[in-house]
Amino acid sequence: MNERDKLGDLKLALSRLKEGVVEVKNDLDRDGVIKRFEFTFELVWKAIQEYARFSGLEVVSPRDAFRVAADLKLIENPEDWFVFLKDRNETTHLYNEDQAKEIFLHIPDFIKKVEVLISKL
Repeated sequence: MNERDKLGDLKLALSRLKEGVVEVKNDLDRDGVIKRFEFTFELVWKAIQEYARFSGLEVVSPRDAFRVAADLKLIENPEDWFVFLKDRNETTHLYNEDQAKEIFLHIPDFIKKVEVLISKL
C-alpha cells in the first residue's frame, strides 16, 4: 500500500466517522462511533508516520508521531492529540459507560483536527 492509498483510507474513515456522529440515536450507535474513532485514530498516526518517513524521520509510536507532526507544522499542539491517544487507549483496554460518554464528546474536536491535518499531508 502506498502513501496515497493510506491517505485515501484515512479520508474514507474520517467520512464514515462523521456520518456516524450525526446519526447517533442510542448507546449502540455511540459505541459504533467510538469504534470508528479507534480505527480513524490508528490511520491518523500511521499517515503521520508515513509522512515523517518521507521527510527522513523515524516515528515508532503514536506519541512520537504527534510530536513529529508538530515539529513538521502538520498540527499545532501535540497535547491535544495526546488526549485523543488517551481516549483510544481507554476504549481498547476497558469499557466504562462514563468514559464512553466522555470520549464521544471529544470526537467532534478530533474530526476538526483530522480535517486540518489531512489538508497538510
